[in-house]
Amino acid sequence: GKYVVVAPGRSGAEWLTSEVQSLGLKTLNNPVDVGLRVEVLAPVMEEITSALYDPKFIYYSKSFDDQVRTFCVTPQGEVITESYGGIITVNGQSYAEKKTGNTNFAILVSTSFTEPFKEPIAYGKYLARLTNLLSGSVIVQRLGDLEAGRRSTEERMERSLVVPTLRMATPGDLSFVLPYRYLADIREMLQALDQISPGVHSKHTLLYGVEVKFYSSRLQLSDCLETKIHNLFTIGDGAGVTRGLVQASVSGVIVAREIIKREKQH
Repeated sequence: GKYVVVAPGRSGAEWLTSEVQSLGLKTLNNPVDVGLRVEVLAPVMEEITSALYDPKFIYYSKSFDDQVRTFCVTPQGEVITESYGGIITVNGQSYAEKKTGNTNFAILVSTSFTEPFKEPIAYGKYLARLTNLLSGSVIVQRLGDLEAGRRSTEERMERSLVVPTLRMATPGDLSFVLPYRYLADIREMLQALDQISPGVHSKHTLLYGVEVKFYSSRLQLSDCLETKIHNLFTIGDGAGVTRGLVQASVSGVIVAREIIKREKQH
């Protein structure tokens, strides 16, 4: 092809890593994004979501100075599962016509690993596999049970004010899955969010795990997202360039404009 645009999406991030290694292109480790999906009653977040559909909050934890952020807020939506090559993770979505009484969002902790670690995707998949091993799919736990150091059970879930929208999730204990550092960061973030949206840090708040975002190791790119190989571009989350739908879309526009410009020059 005269121009090649590589946009594999997050599920193809691992494939892209192997491809660029065979081409001899230099890569930089991207942070690993690991966390949980939080589900609360919709009125808890309504003041914010009515003004901004997908609000973004960034927090730096006191315990570890890690960056913790909200991601993919779905007002009056549902918690759903995703599958990456047989690994089940958690996500969320809203519908235009169908509304629920709950709002859900992810809390993700970004960790940048240093040498000799070079497999952030494998690490994220390992945590997801561990969750699947313990639950068969996805674990759900009430925040109150997590803080009390006990697993959630069917009986305790029935007493929860927040009814889970992902009915297939297995009540369990997320502390058997996520490392202490991640749990400490997420609990701090929930306390901070409670100052903005009172009710987020409630014993009835539901936590689903795990949510992992797989990003490829980032290539060294020019301003127009071109690799060291002429006319080979990479875009989107799967290429490690962006971390969200809007930004991924914009990266495609940037490359399209560059290709149009080069065509006009010829």
